[in-house]
Amino acid sequence: MIKKTVYFDNAATSFPKPPVLYSRLLELYERIGVNGSRGHHHLANEMNEYVLQLRKNLGEIFKTLPDNVILTSSATIAANQIIQGLDFSKIRNVYISPFEHNATFRPIWAMQQLHGFKLKEIPFDGFSWNEEKTKFIFSYEPPDIVICTHASNVFGNILPVQKIFKSAKEYSAITILDCAQTAGTMQTDVKKLQADFIIWAGHKGLYGPSGIGGFIINSSYCLAPVLFGGTGISSEEANMPNSIPERFEIGSMNSLSILGLFLSTDWLLKEAKDSVTKKQRLTEKLFTTFKRHSDICHIASDCSIENIGVISIVPQIMSPAELESYLSLQGICVRAGLHCAPLAHKQVGTAPEGTVRFSAGYFTTEDDILTLDKSLDAL
Repeated sequence: MIKKTVYFDNAATSFPKPPVLYSRLLELYERIGVNGSRGHHHLANEMNEYVLQLRKNLGEIFKTLPDNVILTSSATIAANQIIQGLDFSKIRNVYISPFEHNATFRPIWAMQQLHGFKLKEIPFDGFSWNEEKTKFIFSYEPPDIVICTHASNVFGNILPVQKIFKSAKEYSAITILDCAQTAGTMQTDVKKLQADFIIWAGHKGLYGPSGIGGFIINSSYCLAPVLFGGTGISSEEANMPNSIPERFEIGSMNSLSILGLFLSTDWLLKEAKDSVTKKQRLTEKLFTTFKRHSDICHIASDCSIENIGVISIVPQIMSPAELESYLSLQGICVRAGLHCAPLAHKQVGTAPEGTVRFSAGYFTTEDDILTLDKSLDAL
């Protein structure tokens, strides 16, 4: 019988959520759970105030204006809206990092199959960006689009996106940053990073519920809409409106998730300012634990570089799936496999079986790590 649940799967979805989300969400939804973008009655108006406040919170987190924040149902939908909304008629060279999640890789691969441009990986030696080689390649095959994850969802390594995008901008490339793993955990100034479009997920480091994500527009580039429908304005027009955010926010919004993300981002900004340092401390303790068990597991992540709080290991005495099952019986929640990022495993050499991933969160405790340590001792 499982006596205690220990959760190390925060890279997939953070859990638990802030206490305020549990204590207030249903009360708010019961009172004003309507669509804030439809109608001007008092319920819609109050709901819309929460939508506006959420945009302000996200604007503060990403150091951008609230009007630049687009709300979608997930980071994957956001990635598709950005990538499929680009004009590929003059695109020749697209570069991606070797650590991309399928949320960005599959849409750009699909566009490559359709439009025939060259799709290449930015040179990395293991976890280290090869700056010299990148600049050389850029010089004779200039980038038109560069897509880069902020941190690997498999190994936790933080990529030098500011330097990569700076090199890309020398050729006026469109830059797209995937912040699904870093939003809420790292300081993200979209202007300093020189990212034109920034993808974020609400249910990971922002500690909101599932069913909400989005993107930030930090460019004058006009994306074409790829989803069509009602927006609440300009209903007499057959075309989608040009106004932002309505151009990209089609259909009825997820009011429950919007309220939840408002509560979690409010908590994050006001009460969890130590989240970055706390996560760093816990990650260091996880690395120490795995080093102690080097006889049964190989650490696939690089412990010498900055890490977002995600560590992958390769078991030496069983398969990743078997270790996941064993830990589950001990009440420890982890994830085994490729984690929707096959490029990363190819880069590091952990394909085809993948790894067992451990990811800390704000509510992870040192006692949780001690429980893991004892479970590994028992193998």
